[in-house]
Amino acid sequence: MFSYIVLLVIILETLDLSMMYENPCIMLLGFVEIAYLIVSLCYLLFRKFTIKGKVEVPIGISEPGKANLVKVIIKNKSVVPLMRAKALIVVEDTLSGIKKKSWMKLSEVLRGQNVFTKSVIFPGAGNYEVTLKKLRIYDITGLLHVCVQVRRMGRIQVMPTMHDVPVRLTLAVKNFYGEADVYDEHTPGHDNSELFQVREYQKGDRLQNVHWKMSAKQDEIMVKEHSFPKACPIILFLDYHVNKKAKKNTLAYIEAVTSISFSLIDAGCPHYVVWYALDEMDIKRVRVDNEESLFYFIELLMKVKFETSKEAIIDRYKEKYRHEPYVWTLSIDENLVLKKGEEIYVKLSESDLEKSLSQMEIIL
Repeated sequence: MFSYIVLLVIILETLDLSMMYENPCIMLLGFVEIAYLIVSLCYLLFRKFTIKGKVEVPIGISEPGKANLVKVIIKNKSVVPLMRAKALIVVEDTLSGIKKKSWMKLSEVLRGQNVFTKSVIFPGAGNYEVTLKKLRIYDITGLLHVCVQVRRMGRIQVMPTMHDVPVRLTLAVKNFYGEADVYDEHTPGHDNSELFQVREYQKGDRLQNVHWKMSAKQDEIMVKEHSFPKACPIILFLDYHVNKKAKKNTLAYIEAVTSISFSLIDAGCPHYVVWYALDEMDIKRVRVDNEESLFYFIELLMKVKFETSKEAIIDRYKEKYRHEPYVWTLSIDENLVLKKGEEIYVKLSESDLEKSLSQMEIIL
């Protein structure tokens, strides 16, 4: 808009000088400037309806500090190439709400589909939205331009950095038995609802476990082995409550929680992660016992809005799942204070989180 105002002022000044001095050359210059304005406006309006754009993020998952490729795809419906244009890229971290804008220069846009790439570095973990907000199309001289609103979006999830936390499991946790929908693929147990395998009789097997039909077919005694349910002996509570200080350490909190959860499954300890879900107005829990379930939990964690008032989620959990046993509860609050049961286990350092995580040992 500023360039149009400047051009109009120049045209008016040129015409004023031509009339003041009655100079036909200056008058001709004024008419040329008017003709340039009209032709450029027609050209830009034509371009506005022949240029379309969108943005794509080829890789949907990345790591903090890693350069990622963002594609800006421009489609030119006209046979005439576009010589100069710019794209406004907006990167928003949906976790913190921080937005970063940048202009991307586009070279010659030929007829058909044109792909331009931009390298973007995402500083921390979170869900990012990369938006092509608008295109700025210039005329042949590059003095005048028109903006085309696009608002096409691509998304990328930047995973938190997970650090190793020393975890030592006691026999109470290793041999924990409880009800579960998931069964151990390698260890037999005593859950009559699920069959693990049928094998030959061995000394000491109970008579109640004999598979009589199979024994009759095989002409030897066959015994049923039942499955061992992989119950969760540990409950990890995300006891996060918003305050002014807590809003600044959300990323450190996510990094600490995911590191602890990762180290628990690395030690062979299935566990539940529990937090208060604002959208459901109730506590939510996720079972984490392998890499797939860990990444599912992280995906959910990235979408959690830590804006709730203080909720006694541990008491609410005990009330909701009062018939389910466990061995230990772990809870971590917004100040990175880790509790084991009711006792404070350690206060993690936000400034040197990796060191404080690696130096502590969780004994369960």
